[in-house]
Amino acid sequence: MPAPTRVLVVDDHEVFVDALAVCLGDFDGVVVTGTATSLEAGMRLLDQAAYDVMVLDLDLGGEDGLRLAREALRINPATGVVVATGMDATDRIVEAVQLGVRGWITKTVTPEDLVDAIKGVARGETRIPADLLAGVLVSFSRDQRAPLEQVQGIRDLTTRELEVLGCLVEGMSRTEIGELLHVSPNTVRTHVQSILHKLKVHSALAAVAIARRAGVTGESVLTS
Repeated sequence: MPAPTRVLVVDDHEVFVDALAVCLGDFDGVVVTGTATSLEAGMRLLDQAAYDVMVLDLDLGGEDGLRLAREALRINPATGVVVATGMDATDRIVEAVQLGVRGWITKTVTPEDLVDAIKGVARGETRIPADLLAGVLVSFSRDQRAPLEQVQGIRDLTTRELEVLGCLVEGMSRTEIGELLHVSPNTVRTHVQSILHKLKVHSALAAVAIARRAGVTGESVLTS
């Protein structure tokens, strides 16, 4: 039986935090290992609790929740972060994804959808609504500030890393990539982290945007 997904919940509304922790506890395969209601408490939690995914509000009592996401991803780039917001903050989604955030939901989603997002992000998948995801990719593709060295970094990728990048361009999950390439999801995770390092980005979506600008496609890589 696989280990449960360990979750931190950080939101400045104590009632919401408590209710969400109880709700998540009713689902198999998910365990809440810590909660916080402020940025400061969340920062302390990073050192005190073991976790795989953080469910995070953007507004922590006037403090920027993405500061906590940035620190969590600095400590461990494989950390899953799911932004759960009740406000219209779609203007910040590009910034969040650039940091490495892979999940974005509203607080009005069903508990089942939230758990699905948590488990998907824990597996290394991106769980962002399609309409928002399209906007993120367009923004990345139009960003002319990206240094040329990012595109040149593709030349440093191994053949296997290029295959993995091609699969990401095709929108495949890490589980699907592992099945196609006959490797474990953990091996795929390692390849993805190496790709991000070589391309000097913090998210798979940013890597996909760079790949597209450089003309890398799944078909061109996987059939070569």
